Amino acid sequence: MGDEPLIVTDADRIVLGLVGRDALTSDPTTPVEQVMDSAPVTFRPNVRAGDVPDYFKKQGVRYAIVTTSDGVLVGLIRLHPAGTDAGRDQTDR
Repeated sequence: MGDEPLIVTDADRIVLGLVGRDALTSDPTTPVEQVMDSAPVTFRPNVRAGDVPDYFKKQGVRYAIVTTSDGVLVGLIRLHPAGTDAGRDQTDR
């Protein structure tokens, strides 16, 4: 899993926010809603794959959530650091 963020959803898989792993090392009594990003970067499933790296670079982000137009979670896109095998699962290393 590495440093991947945690995606916060409601019972219907509607995305509510994103919590970075670093936020989880703060005071354990802090409510998640106080440490989550309630406006994370999102893409729709029909985004062109070639557009993603440029967007990430321009915006300085490493992750984006993929949702339907209704906000239902589809997945997570992450930027792989240069020199890594993007097609290989991080747990295989």
